[in-house]
Amino acid sequence: MGDNSDNNNNNNNLDLGASATGLGGFSNHGQPPPPTTTTTSSSSGPPPPQTPLSPGDEFDTSPHQMTLQQQQQTPSAAATISSTTITTPAATTAAAAAAANAVNVTARVKRRREEAVRRLVADVQARHKLGVGGGTTTTTATGADGSLVILSNTNNDPTTTTTTSSSSTNITTTMSAAVTSSRESQDWIIASTVAVALERGLDRDLHQELVQEAKENSGRIGQVCHDHSDVFLASVGKVVALGGPSADLANKLRTAQEELELKTAGPMQHSAMLWEEATASHARARALHIMVQGCQKVAIQLEKARRQAALGRPRGALEAVDEARTALTAPMSSLFYGKQMEHANEILKDAAKKKLEEEKKDDGPAGTSANNGKGIMSLEETPFGRRASLMLPKIENEVLMGARRGLNRWFLSLRSGGDGAKAGSAVLRRCAHSLAVGPGNLGLGGHMPPAYLWRAKVCDNLISRMNQNGRVVRSVRSGYWFERDAPKEAQRLESTCPPGMERRAEAFASAFGWYRCWDENVSLLVDPSDFKSAPDDMGRGLGGSRHGLGGSRHGKGRSLGFRAKTGKGGMETMTSSATGVAGKQMRGDGDKSKWAALLTPATLFDNVPTKDEDDATFLGLAESVHPVRRAEIAFKLLGKAEEFVQYYEQNRFGDVKIGNKDDEKNEMRSSLSSLTGDDVSVGTDRIFFAKSLPHLCASVVGFSAVEAALELGHFVDEDDLEKDKGADPTGKPAVATLFRESSEKYERSLVTELGNLLRRRAVGANLSELVRSSCLMAAFRSALKIVHPSSTTRRFDKELLAMDVDILMTALKVAQDEQLKATTTIVQADRKEPLLAPFTNSGKKEGNIPDPEEMGLPFGLSDLKQTKRGDNLGQSATSFRSATSAGGGNKEEDDYLTFSQSVPLVVRSIHARAIACASFALSQEELGQSFLQKKGSGSACYVLDCVEECVNVAAVGMKDAENTTDEGNIDKAVQVMANVAALQHSLPRLFGTLMRGMCHVGMIRSDQLAETFQYAEATLKGADKACDNQVGSMYSLVYEICRNKIDAHLNYALDGFSWVQKSARDMPNAYCEGLIGYMRSVFESLGPMDDGSRAGLHFSCCGHVSERLVFILCERPLDESSKSDGTLAPISKIDAFGLKNMSKDVEEFKNFASSTGVPQLADTFEELKSITDAMLDPELPTLLRPEHAEARKRKYPYLSLEKVGNILEKYVGAGGMSIMGGRKAQEDMLVLDKKDVLALLNLVRSYL
Repeated sequence: MGDNSDNNNNNNNLDLGASATGLGGFSNHGQPPPPTTTTTSSSSGPPPPQTPLSPGDEFDTSPHQMTLQQQQQTPSAAATISSTTITTPAATTAAAAAAANAVNVTARVKRRREEAVRRLVADVQARHKLGVGGGTTTTTATGADGSLVILSNTNNDPTTTTTTSSSSTNITTTMSAAVTSSRESQDWIIASTVAVALERGLDRDLHQELVQEAKENSGRIGQVCHDHSDVFLASVGKVVALGGPSADLANKLRTAQEELELKTAGPMQHSAMLWEEATASHARARALHIMVQGCQKVAIQLEKARRQAALGRPRGALEAVDEARTALTAPMSSLFYGKQMEHANEILKDAAKKKLEEEKKDDGPAGTSANNGKGIMSLEETPFGRRASLMLPKIENEVLMGARRGLNRWFLSLRSGGDGAKAGSAVLRRCAHSLAVGPGNLGLGGHMPPAYLWRAKVCDNLISRMNQNGRVVRSVRSGYWFERDAPKEAQRLESTCPPGMERRAEAFASAFGWYRCWDENVSLLVDPSDFKSAPDDMGRGLGGSRHGLGGSRHGKGRSLGFRAKTGKGGMETMTSSATGVAGKQMRGDGDKSKWAALLTPATLFDNVPTKDEDDATFLGLAESVHPVRRAEIAFKLLGKAEEFVQYYEQNRFGDVKIGNKDDEKNEMRSSLSSLTGDDVSVGTDRIFFAKSLPHLCASVVGFSAVEAALELGHFVDEDDLEKDKGADPTGKPAVATLFRESSEKYERSLVTELGNLLRRRAVGANLSELVRSSCLMAAFRSALKIVHPSSTTRRFDKELLAMDVDILMTALKVAQDEQLKATTTIVQADRKEPLLAPFTNSGKKEGNIPDPEEMGLPFGLSDLKQTKRGDNLGQSATSFRSATSAGGGNKEEDDYLTFSQSVPLVVRSIHARAIACASFALSQEELGQSFLQKKGSGSACYVLDCVEECVNVAAVGMKDAENTTDEGNIDKAVQVMANVAALQHSLPRLFGTLMRGMCHVGMIRSDQLAETFQYAEATLKGADKACDNQVGSMYSLVYEICRNKIDAHLNYALDGFSWVQKSARDMPNAYCEGLIGYMRSVFESLGPMDDGSRAGLHFSCCGHVSERLVFILCERPLDESSKSDGTLAPISKIDAFGLKNMSKDVEEFKNFASSTGVPQLADTFEELKSITDAMLDPELPTLLRPEHAEARKRKYPYLSLEKVGNILEKYVGAGGMSIMGGRKAQEDMLVLDKKDVLALLNLVRSYL
């Protein structure tokens, strides 16, 4: 601020010299007045009163000096003048200069100038006091040196002081820190400029210039007037000369007007009135014609609407109604067009006015019209229009009623007529056929033979790469050769059944080796209804038959005859099974094979009676939804779309109450019952799986198909075809239904209820029903995916339909229970007699090609033959005797197998049930079922577990089918044991066949094959162990029966038997012969047993006989009180001849044991023989001496001194014999008297 102030002072300092004009003239003749201070501040109130000047402050004629200091403005912002300082010069020098200049100024000029300056200063001060500048205060004071000091304060804060000295005449101005507005700054600038100009005398020069210019302008005006005066006067003369012609023209015009009014206007007016009347008449006629045409158009549209409504075309009917309503409500002005129709509307208005006046006259003031005389606005106001307006709602109502009737008929046809179920059956059938045929016709039910051969070859290659260490892996290749068996099976499939589900079922069974092992006409023994036919089915397709001699062992000629008959039948069976011709001829056109009927629901076959009708219903499904579209269009055109949605959902997506109506707690709401019209909670499980479940699945699929047809928008209205002829209706976009969300919600509820219902019913189902239902549900899920893929329910089908883990366990338990029932039924009908071995043509074996499976006796059952030969004594010659004989056995007499007729049937039932479980597991896997986490394929492991459990319960059933603990049932017990062993023998090849089948049908992937075979080995071990347990149990049972019989025989024969005999016998005792005879018969019945069990039973029986005889001979006699009923008591008395006869019995027992051919069997009687021989040895007294103990042990190793002592206690001595060289009765026997007995007894006791 200091720099700017200096510059301004330098630029704005004005040297007034000896000017006579001053801003502060004083009356005291040059003496400086006392200091005077004037303070001006701005406030919000009115300006304060101006302080009057003191007597010494008035202006006088003395010359004074006036200085105005102005703060210049910067270009960016207007500068604020903060203070103005007026300084009067000092005494002498300034006064002299002013006096010199005042001579030229008159007193008048001075006075005017002083007054002007005073007014200017007062105005500026008054403006400053009004508060334009904000809170700024200016203080003016006179210093001691005669200078005028102005103090400026903003907001009562002094910031700058400006002082002007008279000697230097410099004006110093300092800018205020508080900047006021721009307008105030401009006012200060103007005031200061005017003050300076007045002081310098600039107003005088300006006045002179103005006066001079005014004089010059007046001279110019006078010259212009003088130059143009002649032209103006000439123009005025010409105007005056035109007055006469104008009067003549006015007279002529007046005359012409009179002529026009009297002679021309009258006729023209009359003609115009006639024209107007003609025009009005024509306009009225045209208006009437147009109104008649409008009424005719309305009538035509009404008739068209009625006809379209009667034909069930809502769009055409409602369009005609809309056109009629449009014609009725259209303004009358829209009907008139052209120049001739200009007055028609006016005519109608005039007619309305006249009618209104007539109504007023008739009805008084109250009779006013609605249009207030504006005319007929539309046809609706005419009588015809009012009648037509009443008909329009009736036609619309008729359209709605027709749409409702069509919709109700459609609902009724879907529910009661079964159109939805028929369409669903067609879809299920087609989807199942596609699944069976597979992509490229390479499925199980596809083109034969390539499809079957390709799968069989892949399976054979995978198995050939496996490590051959396991039993199952080695058994897989037994009985199967690809080049021999696969083409035969493929040819049979091609000739017996067409492609589709039936061929799929047959191929599935063939892959598991069914037709390589069994005759195609035998029952499967899977369904419980087949159990009753098990007795009649025994012997069919087997080497041994029940009719004829069956299992008889008498007569070699008959045996050969029966074998020839069996061989012939066997050849016929094999031929028919290979070609399939016999099976094809036995079945009718509508009959299905046993496997097709077991694995496939009847509704999925291609030759059902209702196939054509179902297909026709399905193909016409797109056109069958026309009533829905028509009703939807009708309601939508009438603005009642929400009402249509509500009505449709109420009748289509409802549910009903099912269950016991009396019991409210058990009541349920069912969507399936609402869809089908049947109560799904009633009926048995048999009826549900046979009829209800297929019908429910077909109904749900039909519902989805109908909703898909509604969503796809195949509906084509006839009205649209009339409008757009030649257009392609299939190119139209899909129509989104108004109720799609409700439809998807209802569909989800249907699928959920069906899944829950199936899970509840599965508890009471049998295995065949579970298999067929799983196959049906797999086709059902595929059908839903194909027929309605856009539904959001497809994301939840897997969770809603997949049977949980409980269904797997349920199926496994059902399979076990049914296998136990089947085994029990089969075993109870069995006569427990070994089968005759079939005739086999043992040709030369070619290389390593395995022999085919024996039809009816597969899995190595035909190899379980027992050897039998007869001699003169009728004694049994077992395989041990035959093996040691020189010439071997007679081959013609190897006629019997080790098992009875029930074993092939039990194996067949296990085989068939395993195939059924495999089909069930495969269907569950297709449904998305997750099996338990096991090594290898989960579904294959599940089948193996099922087979293991079935084998376990079958072995139990074979053992417990009959009570064989009776004495006379030793043959049956042995046969049961042999049957269980035969079942165990067939397990490896059975497991191998099942593994090949599961690999063939795709249940085992190549990367899971090794682990699955390991799991098969584990399950085979479990099944073997189960059979071993039952075989061991039966062995114990047979031994118990034999032991009880031996004990009973000994008790009976030796009860009261006297061992004190007077002489020696030449032949064994009677009990010995009877016991040997019984054991001979028992040993002869052990032929069905395996070698180890049979030899073990020989040792057990002979050892028990030896043990019992040793007991009665060597034990001390019991007291009468210690004897128990049924137990043979030890011998109380015996003499030398009794011991001699017992020794004879022992020799006979040993001879019998040696005759059985069982090695070392005679050694079981060594202890008894050692005791009897020692007691009859003449050297016994010597051997009993202490010094001969070693010799006694070498000669009689089994001899016990305690037993010798017990015998001596019971020994009855003979008289006349002495131990010291007395006479002997016989040379080879020792006879003791009483003294000798006492002496030996004392000697023996001395050792004890």
